[in-house]
Amino acid sequence: MSETIEAETLQRLVPELEAEGYEVFVHPNKPLVPAFLGNFSPDAIARRADKNLVVEVLRQSPLASQKLERVAALLKGQENWELRVVWIEPTKTQASLPVQGADEVDSRLAEISELAAARHVEAAMLLAWATFEALARGLLTKEFERPQTPGRLVQVLAGTGHLTPTEADQLRTLAEKRTRLIHGGLDVRVSENELQNFITVLEVMKAQPAH
Repeated sequence: MSETIEAETLQRLVPELEAEGYEVFVHPNKPLVPAFLGNFSPDAIARRADKNLVVEVLRQSPLASQKLERVAALLKGQENWELRVVWIEPTKTQASLPVQGADEVDSRLAEISELAAARHVEAAMLLAWATFEALARGLLTKEFERPQTPGRLVQVLAGTGHLTPTEADQLRTLAEKRTRLIHGGLDVRVSENELQNFITVLEVMKAQPAH
């Protein structure tokens, strides 16, 4: 069961990384693993012109901490390489999430508008992503009953016609900014136009019938 959950978590991560512009290799073969990692086998590596990632899916444990220390030591001094860790929380991973009611969605949309009006654009964008996932779960409950990566949300909604190609492209750009921001990229900036386009998407999704 543990290995299954880790594999599912890793597979859900792939669309998010691809949305950020990475080429992802899950459980890469030795020729794909950079030489500085030695005999260490990462869960995945992700490559992009400006930056590469070593990806590890882990559960909190002393062994995991030791593994991270080892990887950090191997990455030390390696330009254009970073470590990205995805922590598995079994109770959250396995649990289905409830569909949010219309009143709760309306309340959050109002908060987003208030934040936007006060020019707290990045904070509004993060709340908009939470609302985006809630609306997506209402539209495709079985598909999104568990926590989702932004990349997979965009991929599935675009594939089912809930997002236009233009909207999907806009949200892929925002997905990258969202990921950088929540992982400590405090220099990330979102334009007011990007946010307003996102709010429009949320309003359109709210009016769509559930499947």
